[in-house]
Amino acid sequence: MNPLRSERIFERQAEVLVRLLEQARTSVQAGHPLDSLLTRFYREHTEFGSRDRRLFSGTVFSFFRWKGWIDIVTPDLKTASVFAHLLDATELHPAMGKLAATCAIAKVALSPMGSMTLEGKARMLGKSTGHLLDSTQLVPPWAIPMLNLPDHRVIEAFQHSPPTWLRVQPEAQASILAALKDLHAEPTPHPVIRSALAVPRGINLRSLPRTLRDQIDIQDLASQVTTLICHPQPGQRWWDACAGSGGKTLHLAALAGASSSILATDLRQTILESLEQKLLKTGIRTVTAAQWDGLNDAPPVGPFDGILLDAPCSGIGTWHRNPDARWRLSEQRLDELTAIQTRLLSVCATQLKTGGVLIYATCTLNPLENNAIVRHFLEITPDFKLDPFINPMTTEPCNGQLQIMPWEDPCNGMFVARLKKIQQV
Repeated sequence: MNPLRSERIFERQAEVLVRLLEQARTSVQAGHPLDSLLTRFYREHTEFGSRDRRLFSGTVFSFFRWKGWIDIVTPDLKTASVFAHLLDATELHPAMGKLAATCAIAKVALSPMGSMTLEGKARMLGKSTGHLLDSTQLVPPWAIPMLNLPDHRVIEAFQHSPPTWLRVQPEAQASILAALKDLHAEPTPHPVIRSALAVPRGINLRSLPRTLRDQIDIQDLASQVTTLICHPQPGQRWWDACAGSGGKTLHLAALAGASSSILATDLRQTILESLEQKLLKTGIRTVTAAQWDGLNDAPPVGPFDGILLDAPCSGIGTWHRNPDARWRLSEQRLDELTAIQTRLLSVCATQLKTGGVLIYATCTLNPLENNAIVRHFLEITPDFKLDPFINPMTTEPCNGQLQIMPWEDPCNGMFVARLKKIQQV
């Protein structure tokens, strides 16, 4: 490519990136998810190709991942863009070099830090900017006691983007592994869960043959573990109360087989329409989707053999995937969520048959949304008890509750409790 044209491209990329980051910061401050903004931005600007998008998305996500430090070291958005890039990069992108030249950033501060430890990054960024930095600054202050600091493994996990986990048909795993290796995707099978396969983020799965794509679902490992703990049986009737996009619903259907019946409900009609499209594509006929407002509508008529309540939560266990979420969440929202979780759990319990199981799950690390909710439920609902199970990730026994931490395997942080309805004496 002509060197002059390359220079203009890099200058244009730098200019667009700063504008996009300004929009992203405003949008997140208003409580809107970063993913939604980026989707809309790329839909409105089709002139940007895959290389542009990788630079833009990568830098914007890095900004929110390291926002706690960046806000301390600079108020300037151009400088913030450069530092965000350097903290996760292994080499300096030419566009960021162009941008750095306009910010009066010293050359010594332009070393990529992507391969360094968290402590190493704190030292290097702190030394080059004259600030004392530590890991606790990377999360909101209210989250520090909740995350059981100084256990820094939590924050270290939040600062690394996890792989993409796939759920594959076990009989097709060998073919899928071979095809992914041909794409240089470096697939990593889970050592215990045969259906789980990790690949680096950004892999284009559409490059796989259609026959193989049809046997793959993108589903985080923690989500797969949750469904395995449900352990649905053929012929059973299940209710997935907050089904969302349907990852666990489809997994339930695969585990329970063609003789089962699964009702998938959610508050959001658009989400259910997406689930129905997936059902049509996969040809699954055992699932029925229906809209349900758990706080205002009567529950669907039971009794059910099993109920999965993947409750609305703070999502703290996904802060490594969604770094902007840590800056959108407030303590007030946490109080609202615990009230919603308490209500939904009580409502779902009314539709379970005696001997059936109720799975309560959240993708958060907040004990007030997890153990405390279950403990309160058991105190006021004497016909339920914890139902011990085997941890699918390790094959070790659990007492009925499991907290998956985000550095395990690695995956989303997830809490799962298995509750059984018993016959009262």
